[in-house]
Amino acid sequence: TIRTSQVLDRETAPHYWLTVIAQDRALVPQFARLEVLIEVIDVNEKIPLSLEPAYYASVEENNSIIKNVVQIQATDGDDDGSQPLLFSITSGNPQNFFTIDPNT
Repeated sequence: TIRTSQVLDRETAPHYWLTVIAQDRALVPQFARLEVLIEVIDVNEKIPLSLEPAYYASVEENNSIIKNVVQIQATDGDDDGSQPLLFSITSGNPQNFFTIDPNT
């Protein structure tokens, strides 16, 4: 049985190659050697971080043209790219003056 002796992190090391040797206790010992590949499976443990601590934008009043106000960028420290970030406005927009594309 192979067990871990500490916590593993896929972003630090995605896999480990181990060499295992089995040896008997005979007068003339016999042994066998084999290689074991351990793949570390990623879990979603990293918090998404925005590239800036705060974003500041301005928009002209009485402007009837719908336009982009600000573009927010964030990254996820998890190595697995199969879980894209989703964006949403969670407060400060009670009259729905602003919308956000959840994917971009």
